[in-house]
Parts: sequence; C-alpha cells; structure tokens
Amino acid sequence: METRDINSPIVIAEISGNHGGSLNKAITLVEESAKAGADFVKLQTYKPETITVRGTGSRFKISKGLWKGNSLHELYAKAMTPWEWHKKLSLHAKTVGVPLFSSPFDESAVRFLESEIDPPFYKIASFELNHYPMLQEIGKTSKPVFASIGVSDDETIKNAIEILEREGCPSITLLHCVSEYPAKADEFFLGEMPRIKQKFDVEYGLSDHSPGHVVAVAATALGAKVIEKHITLDRSTDSIDGKFSLLPHEFKTMVDAVKLTSEAIGIEGQKKEISSDASFFKRSILVSREVRSGEELTSENLRIARPGDGMCPSFWSEVLNKKANKSLSVGHPLSHKDLM
Repeated sequence: METRDINSPIVIAEISGNHGGSLNKAITLVEESAKAGADFVKLQTYKPETITVRGTGSRFKISKGLWKGNSLHELYAKAMTPWEWHKKLSLHAKTVGVPLFSSPFDESAVRFLESEIDPPFYKIASFELNHYPMLQEIGKTSKPVFASIGVSDDETIKNAIEILEREGCPSITLLHCVSEYPAKADEFFLGEMPRIKQKFDVEYGLSDHSPGHVVAVAATALGAKVIEKHITLDRSTDSIDGKFSLLPHEFKTMVDAVKLTSEAIGIEGQKKEISSDASFFKRSILVSREVRSGEELTSENLRIARPGDGMCPSFWSEVLNKKANKSLSVGHPLSHKDLM
C-alpha cells in the first residue's frame, strides 16, 4: 500500500459477504484491496443468531430488492464471515500493508474483535445506530468510530454520539449513506453532507452502495474524510453484495480518482505560486519604435505587448507624455529608470 496523502479521504475496502464462503477468496480480496490502494479493509462480524432469530412467516422474509425471497436468518448465514477467519485475515492484511477492522453487530462481536484482532477502528452500520448496548461496548474500547447514518434521524444520531463519547470514544466520523442495495446516485443528496459537521460537530464521509465511483468522487469534492466502498472479485451469485461492489481494477480507478480530486481541491488558504515563467506570456509596456534621449513617450512609440518583463500596463497613463532619459531600442522593456 502506498503512503496515504493526509489530505485525501481514508478509503475503506468493504469485503462483507463477497468471499462467498471461501477463505481463499477472502484472502485474495484482502490482497486485491491493498493492490487497489485501499487504506483499510473491513469485515462484518456477526452470526445469524447475533443479528436475528429463526422466526417464521412473512415478518422474517425479505420481500424486495437484491436478497428477495431469503429469510433474515438465511441471508446472514450465507453472508457471514466465519469468526475463526478473522485473526488469519487480520494478520495477512498486515503483511500486505492494509490494516483490517470490522463492523460488529452486537456486544459479543465487539469483545471478540478486541481479543482476537485489536482493530484500529470500529464501524457502526446504519441499522445498528440505535443498538445502545453495543454502542456502549464500542465506546469502552476507546477506539475511533465510523458510523453510517443512512436510516437515522437527528435524535438517534445525537443519542449515539453522546453514548459513544460518554463511554470513551475519542473521535466519531459520520458517514452519509443511502441504505438501499444498490443505491441510485439521485437518491444521495450529497449536498447535505457538509451540514453533518455543522449540526453534530464531527467529521463526515460516505458509505457508498451505488454502482461505479462517481458518487465517491463527488463526496470527495464536498469534503468527505472517509470513503467506504464494497470490493468483489466477481459479480456472480456467490458474491452476495456484487451488484453494488467494485471489481479490483474498478476500485483502483476509484482510489486514483478520489486522490486526484483531493489534489485538485488542495488545502484551504493555499494556492499555487505564480511561476516566473508565466510572465513571458503576460503583457507589459514595451518600446515599439526607436526612442531618442529626451523624446516624449506616446502610444506611437510604446505598446502594451508580450513578453511581460517590462512595466505593468497599470502604469500606462502615468508613462504617456513622460520623456525618455536615454535612447531606447525597439522591444526594450520600459522601466521607471528610463523616465526623466
């Protein structure tokens, strides 16, 4: 992994269930995330029984969208990352230079992650922001937190921030998010992102479930400090989030575009210094006809022209009708020293 530009957003590669139940595929996803330029790679830590119950009937069936027809228990059984993989994946991630962390979905997952991989951050998923016992457990770790806010109102967000900070969380970044899978670009309303900092006094970023990388680049232009995006090796049926994930080469294209956008924005209060070479194409006051010593300077023997190594054109009216104190050749860059 390349050294990260501190002015560029943190880019997180989300593996989620895109390993399709294969540890080898999960390891390859970690490696491809590093090659693509991600700063961190992320898992999701849950078991079906820690996120739902084995209920029956329509209340537990997904009725629309990408996972239509599955029960909640069935979906999470397919999508889960086995807990026994976490340590191996974390160690491998360190060897390829892309640290790993996770989104826990209950208190037991937080305790497991602390004991097994000691992650540098925690991510809270959109639908978990009102899971107060888990928030308390995360806060007690004193780790920075990224929290998606896709389905939360202001009161829920404020309560979550208060709980996390009270328990010891040192910093919180709220991630603007559309909790649709996949999400459409016209549903994001990214113009709302800067208001996150105004309203909650925290940094903001983007958790992106849209196809492609346009939304991520737009968020970068609006000041996002974090970009989270799913990565997959393919978009086959065993890549459970494949429809809104990027292939490795697409992920690298996104990372490059985000970095370039960040470079173009620059740092507030700074601007590019004007190169000395730029004066060549600027205009200045030049002698356009031979001038004798003592001769009056007029628009007949002076011109505002290129290159720009003479007096600034702003002195034009001041110079006219003055007399030269020496002979001046054609093309001479006029200066105050040439005037009587």
